[in-house]
Amino acid sequence: MKTWYHLRPPRLPFDQINGIYIQYLPVVRVAVQPKNPGDLPKLVDGLKKLSKSDPLVLCTTEESGQNVVAGCGELHVEICLNDLEKDFAGIELIKILTQSSHTRETVSATSNIVCMSKSPNKHNRIYAQATPLHENLPDAIEKGQVTPKDEPKLRAKALNEEYALGQG
Repeated sequence: MKTWYHLRPPRLPFDQINGIYIQYLPVVRVAVQPKNPGDLPKLVDGLKKLSKSDPLVLCTTEESGQNVVAGCGELHVEICLNDLEKDFAGIELIKILTQSSHTRETVSATSNIVCMSKSPNKHNRIYAQATPLHENLPDAIEKGQVTPKDEPKLRAKALNEEYALGQG
């Protein structure tokens, strides 16, 4: 007689399983508007549906009121615009801006140049020097610990004390 054992791997409770967090920056952005201005509500609804269907597309409304579709590449944005036009909004679109790539720059070392500017009446001067940000400041901004909505005096005090901004 043989004994047979079936061993299965231990199971994790659902609260111990972490979700996948993908961080990316959209490279190509295209501003769109409906050909018929009366179709704007359909466009907004279509943008919401597009955002839900594709986790890598970013649909935003700029301060100027332009609706922007941003994605990982030219082909990705082209497919998203086609889906928006044909499936999600069902309207004709006008592409306002050409596709453009956005780059960002940073200061990696303190500049040895001090810049000076004078006021129009030549009685006031302001001096500036480029320095890198404190390494924890970008994380604090992303986590919402420092926001433009904070009370200005308290924000300035926190930036000065915790991140050494405003000194010099």
